[in-house]
Amino acid sequence: MNVVPLVCLFLLTRSGTTSAAGHEVIIVEEDSDVILPCSLDSKENIVAALFDWKKVAQRDQGRKDVFLYDAGDHYNNGRDGQSPEFRGRVSHFPDQLNHGNASIIIRNTKVEDTGNYTCDFPRLQTPQTFSVELVVDPFLRDRSGERTGAAPEPYIRTLHEAKYWRLLQCEAHGNPRPEVEWQDRSGNKLPADKPEFSERGSIFYVNLNITVKETDLYRCVATQETLSHQIHAVIPVTISASSPGAAGNVVMVAVSVLITLLSQQTKI
Repeated sequence: MNVVPLVCLFLLTRSGTTSAAGHEVIIVEEDSDVILPCSLDSKENIVAALFDWKKVAQRDQGRKDVFLYDAGDHYNNGRDGQSPEFRGRVSHFPDQLNHGNASIIIRNTKVEDTGNYTCDFPRLQTPQTFSVELVVDPFLRDRSGERTGAAPEPYIRTLHEAKYWRLLQCEAHGNPRPEVEWQDRSGNKLPADKPEFSERGSIFYVNLNITVKETDLYRCVATQETLSHQIHAVIPVTISASSPGAAGNVVMVAVSVLITLLSQQTKI
């Protein structure tokens, strides 16, 4: 790999990097690729060296083996020992080893990748260890198949159907309690009735009604921010008859004028 492309990628990835008291923090969006930097100040050749990347033990999980390089032998060419969640997602920069660069790329980052990482050179004359913190910022998406308590697709029903309007109800449930809103085809939030809440066991239920008067595709959206989970259901609505609206007002005005004229003729 050429140095220039590597530098460009490095700068692009580190756009969310902060540093405080020697502690480096890299912030990236979920599903993106990130470079975790690790380079010797001496720039000495490490082609024949050993460096070992690990994820520090978290409160809910033990230490993870991220990437190990030992004089050309590493996890991507048959070496065993890499933690399953990092297999096929981590690589290094072979062309940069002669410059002392032991940085790695983690591809398709996951929220679970968030944590502290160490890059260790245990066999140097003076062993060195570098550390970096990675924060993977999640975005709202459907996580119903991967998060416990994530709300399934909401259920929409028509409670009442009239000539000029429909009364729709959306029911969503999950734990934590989902926030529910109605949207039009363009994703604009629509005014709706006050939501109704209930609880069955450890599951929270939300019912939200809305009265619609126009033909459109309506969406009920359920969101659980703490799970970075959002899911929706849609229902097409066709209002076959036009609402009286302006036409009704014209008729009312015409009747009012006619009554006034008749009243004046009676007086004459």
